[in-house]
Amino acid sequence: MKRLAWFLGPQGFGAYWADLATHEFVRVDEKPDVTILPGFVDIHIHGGFGLDFMSGTSETLRALTAKLKDCGYEAFLPTTVTASFEDTRRALATLTKDPAMPGFHLEGPFISPRFPGAQPREQIAEIPTGPSEWDEVFDDPRLRVVTIAPEIPGALPLISRLASRGVICSMGHTNATFAEARAGFEAGVRHATHTFNAMRPFHHREAGAAGFAIAEQRLAAELIYDRIHVSASAAAILAQCKPQDKLIAVSDGTMASGMPEGARLNMWGLDVIVGNGDARLRDGTLAGSAITLLDSFRNLHADLGPEIAIRATSLNPRSALGLGKPNVYIVLDERLQIVERLETS
Repeated sequence: MKRLAWFLGPQGFGAYWADLATHEFVRVDEKPDVTILPGFVDIHIHGGFGLDFMSGTSETLRALTAKLKDCGYEAFLPTTVTASFEDTRRALATLTKDPAMPGFHLEGPFISPRFPGAQPREQIAEIPTGPSEWDEVFDDPRLRVVTIAPEIPGALPLISRLASRGVICSMGHTNATFAEARAGFEAGVRHATHTFNAMRPFHHREAGAAGFAIAEQRLAAELIYDRIHVSASAAAILAQCKPQDKLIAVSDGTMASGMPEGARLNMWGLDVIVGNGDARLRDGTLAGSAITLLDSFRNLHADLGPEIAIRATSLNPRSALGLGKPNVYIVLDERLQIVERLETS
């Protein structure tokens, strides 16, 4: 399985003879006509192609997995939205044992009502102070990422509890000040959920959660790069400020991803309209995204270069989840269209 391709290898991005079976790469002075990279890993995705994790079934997830494989995915974390315990448990019961789904991401309901985004505000909950039904979710071995507002009562002990067993705690949908975000980090927060979106913004007198996400070098920052949630200039600033292994592209994809413009959907009990690359509530609020990581990769490749694109969509989220060596590679032509999917095991 030896190929001449543009690749991010041991000597940086360039032309390599890449042996994908043995993971041996030799830099060469030739011009390939394809790019090869490990399959995409999406740690924050709610659905796509008219399919939704919260309202679906096991068959829904199998169909979504097939669609995402066509878009170059190796793995993804089905992501909840702010919901009751019963609705959350019902969604988790649909998870199937599949290496493409190495766990799930719990987004809410323990978030700030000040920054709900498109999360159902009426389902935002207080963190339990003692034993509760939510312990079933907190102790679920499939829980890989949790989005939480670190400033709300009870957040810091819960962050410490989850982080101590290896769950990635991510601050998001948060009104945290810079100091409160730092307290969350000291308790175990290591990620920022869709940086800049649904969080206290940077201000020169109070840098806020967004300022902490930019400044703390040990914190990984999610980025929805559809060029709508975050502008090209803001994305460039974030990429310049973060270490190369701490920028993680996420789709935050919803059932609107892959749907035609003008489609009207009922999502999480909310009426959503699909636009030109976006999905919005009737009041104009962005409701997740309408992209996949393939779209994000293309945008990052064009605006920030191929190395950042490959790291953010594939290598960094893979490392965050501890997935090890890739089992899937995708081959892209000069127009960044997928022409082949290679499975190495």
